[in-house]
Amino acid sequence: MVAGCANVVKRVEDGGRGAKGSWMSQDDRDDAKLLDTFLSSRSLQMDSKGYFMVKLDENRIVASFYSCIVNDKGEICDLQGNKIKCCNGGSRREPMKVWKGRTAKELTTAIFEGWEDAAKLEFSIGHA
Repeated sequence: MVAGCANVVKRVEDGGRGAKGSWMSQDDRDDAKLLDTFLSSRSLQMDSKGYFMVKLDENRIVASFYSCIVNDKGEICDLQGNKIKCCNGGSRREPMKVWKGRTAKELTTAIFEGWEDAAKLEFSIGHA
């Protein structure tokens, strides 16, 4: 789950985000969707400082960080004060920072050891 939205590895057609084609069988995609639905039912609190979106792009893992704020009602909003509504097909936000890595270790090292602003954030990785 990313930013409170369920994510499933699935086939991406031309014009979609992520890698083209599918490396998972239909049964594997169905199993992944079922697992994702189950894991998404957990009670999670979105981090008020920002969130990561992680995807596969070609042969790289891409992590994008989006900053956010909490409004007067306690809702998580973009920096312009608009409530974040994920997975609604609406406008795409520009990430604050983007990293690419060949492995998860390369990616997390770049983020947590190479990004000076990482120390300023209070990461909640319970739902990463």
